[in-house]
Amino acid sequence: MKQYSGILIAFGTVLALGAGAIALFAKQYTVALIVFAVGLVWLGVMAGLLYRIAKKQQARMDRVFRENDGAVLSLAQNVSIPCAIVDLSGRITWRNNAFAGVFDGSNIHEAVPEFDGEHPIRTLQIDHNGSNYQVMNMLVKRENEKKLVFQYWIDRTEAAHYQRLYTEQRPYVAMIFVDNYEELLSDTQIHSTAVLAEVERLIADLSKRLGGIYRRYDNGRFILVVEAKQMQQLEQEKFSLLEQAHRIDTGSSSAVSLSIGFGIAPRLSQSEQDARRAMELALGRGGDQVVVKDGTDYRFYGGKRQHDPRQSRVKARLFSKALFQLFENSGDVFIMGHRNSDMDCIGAALGVMTCANHVGTHAYIVLDAVNTTIEDAIHTLERSGASSLIIRPDQAADMMKEDSVLVVVDTQRASNTVAPELLKMTEHIVLIDHHRRNADYIDNATLHYLETRASSASEMVTEVMQYFADNVKPSAFTCSALLAGITVDTKQFAFNVGSRTFDAAGYLRRNGADLSSVKQMFQNDYDSYVRCANVVEQAKIRKSGIAISVVEKNAPDGQLLAAQAADELLGIRGIYAAFVLAETDEQVAISGRSYGQINVQIVLERLGGGGHLTMAGAQLRGVDTREAMRRLEEAIDWYEQENPEK
Repeated sequence: MKQYSGILIAFGTVLALGAGAIALFAKQYTVALIVFAVGLVWLGVMAGLLYRIAKKQQARMDRVFRENDGAVLSLAQNVSIPCAIVDLSGRITWRNNAFAGVFDGSNIHEAVPEFDGEHPIRTLQIDHNGSNYQVMNMLVKRENEKKLVFQYWIDRTEAAHYQRLYTEQRPYVAMIFVDNYEELLSDTQIHSTAVLAEVERLIADLSKRLGGIYRRYDNGRFILVVEAKQMQQLEQEKFSLLEQAHRIDTGSSSAVSLSIGFGIAPRLSQSEQDARRAMELALGRGGDQVVVKDGTDYRFYGGKRQHDPRQSRVKARLFSKALFQLFENSGDVFIMGHRNSDMDCIGAALGVMTCANHVGTHAYIVLDAVNTTIEDAIHTLERSGASSLIIRPDQAADMMKEDSVLVVVDTQRASNTVAPELLKMTEHIVLIDHHRRNADYIDNATLHYLETRASSASEMVTEVMQYFADNVKPSAFTCSALLAGITVDTKQFAFNVGSRTFDAAGYLRRNGADLSSVKQMFQNDYDSYVRCANVVEQAKIRKSGIAISVVEKNAPDGQLLAAQAADELLGIRGIYAAFVLAETDEQVAISGRSYGQINVQIVLERLGGGGHLTMAGAQLRGVDTREAMRRLEEAIDWYEQENPEK
């Protein structure tokens, strides 16, 4: 009846409006007025009719509910699902028998502390008396009375039990590599068979203790599968297998080093793939550590030791030959490094340019700005007539083609490069870097030469030049720039130096590197020296021998000044590590330096940075110096707590 009445109202209204419109169009205003009046009367009559129909239906429904009040109450009282009515303050005004058997308190907050009267509809999960419940809420609205909430509890204890079993028993995969397997075999002082057997025994004991399984699938390589519930125990122990391997008696000064990649994923196949990615990252960071890949997140353990600088030259030879072929069969070469380039970055870029020119390929260095540490080298290039070889990022974007090669030196993080947008403009990307790998590294490189045991990118490029072709002849200036790059990253050959570092320096000297030119590249102006001295003077020194200082906001070349000040602080007796902050309008940069007792890379990695054990950096965006200082001190506190012996 109500539906038909609605149709009549609509039909009458349309008829009245149509007739009135026709009358108005015919200028019959009296007729139009009468028609509109009749239409209004029609609407009033029909609206009253609809109201009476609705009242009758409501009365009929009320009569039905009154007649069944007893049945409804009995049903609600005896249903097996716990039900209650509470007011918005949480006071229970009614409960059924099932609810009384579960909870007999007077206020729902005693059982459901999360209950919020302002947002009562929210579904909640609770544990009560050993059972798990899903708490559902329905708002009861009553005329002229306060609002109430009808609440019922769904028992999910059994479902939660099976869900917990599924979560705890999911298989996680770990890959375990003996980092220095080749060195252990080649060292005649080491009984390698016994040492490797001891490594396998440690892994077997760990597998047995965790109730997992392991298999050795290659020389010095193992795969371990454990249940998810064991993961928390391993992380609490901080993967003690690393230290156990260090304690193996090899009969020489060499220690066993392990890398472990853990994959955490819902499916076994995905967990295995994530373990491989975690292992790649662990090896790219220098090994001797654990990397846990949990979805898109990474967690790192270990990696606190200074590595033996010995390294195989095979990697350098293979990379050099592959780079020669790539340059020979591609277009122009564009070389870029990290923002705020230093001499290691410029030296490596000039070395790569020498290789590209030897093949007959045009090469360009992409540079965003010239700072005080590289201006002498850049001015020398300009005076030699090579200024056209240094281009801005926008020029490079206009010049790059699909067959161009982009070489990234002294960094492997896309966000840290001079022009991240260039990485999307070619499929031929080459990485040359000596820093420990971060989780956000460039993962689509055609070729990469990543060697954390090298002192600098300049050392790596010097070796590449030697194996690139027999008759590569770098200019004296290029050799001087490469030697300057090695010098700056080794702190005058004092840190992270191996025999191959001196071999590279000797090669550069034989090909014309000028020590006086190198020294001139490191000369500082008087004002910069004074600013650096002021930063050193204002440093605060913690009990652990960690110095922290700040560069004045928006100081010229503030980030470079921070690095220089950190280096100078290390020259003070009793200081084992130094962190210096430099704030600009866009970010706060932090430079970290140490002698090796304190791993500044691990500290700054917690702030999104990276680098080496003795030299690292981080950039914090959207914060001021005070907030950056707070975060840095929290990271240092965490490191000191994790490494009390330091």
